Amino acid sequence: MSRSFVVAVNPADLVTLDSAVTAGREAEKAWLKAAREREGIPGLRGRRLSEARKRVRTERATLRDSGKLAGSRDLVVTRAVRAELRSRGMDRDWEPLPVHAASAPGRPVGTGNGREGTDEEGKTVLVGRVTVKLPDELGERLVRGCYWTSAPAVEALWAWAERWGDGPIGKLKDAMRSGAPAGLAMMAAAFADRAPADALRERDRLRAEIVTTGDVLRAAIRRAR
Repeated sequence: MSRSFVVAVNPADLVTLDSAVTAGREAEKAWLKAAREREGIPGLRGRRLSEARKRVRTERATLRDSGKLAGSRDLVVTRAVRAELRSRGMDRDWEPLPVHAASAPGRPVGTGNGREGTDEEGKTVLVGRVTVKLPDELGERLVRGCYWTSAPAVEALWAWAERWGDGPIGKLKDAMRSGAPAGLAMMAAAFADRAPADALRERDRLRAEIVTTGDVLRAAIRRAR
């Protein structure tokens, strides 16, 4: 069984990924040709042919599981995700997610959209989309690892939001949504607490500690080879 993920990516990274997939497919074809010749498949018939083919399929499955063969996009990304999790220290068993978090979409509270998603002018660069399927075990490890790695920073961001809120702009929007007259809305915004510079730096530090599945998948796609 497999688990699907849809991730926004930089189109340039998709070009690199497709090149890795092409190389992996050619390597797998070469291996398959050599394995068939090693087993003498062209000259076999009947049961001996069936058994030889079974040995080749079994060996190929083992090599795919280990990442030594990767002739499809899913296999290339799977191999890269395993490597990325190892590099982040996230390739280990994690506790299950709390029930309330099992289907929570998007980035956690107050984390923004991530700097990697914009260029120097603030325009989004993650305009490509790719769907990848990971083995169930790996997909679950990815989800759990991101949740528990990020949990301390998420809790701290909740506390930050309760202390400082959304600032004047947030107060203005809240007042307008509640139907307050424009003058009162502006007054509410004017008297809203403004987070000092050190608090804003702390928020940025906490945001940088958040790891999402999209973050890991994009990093894996960039390292695909």
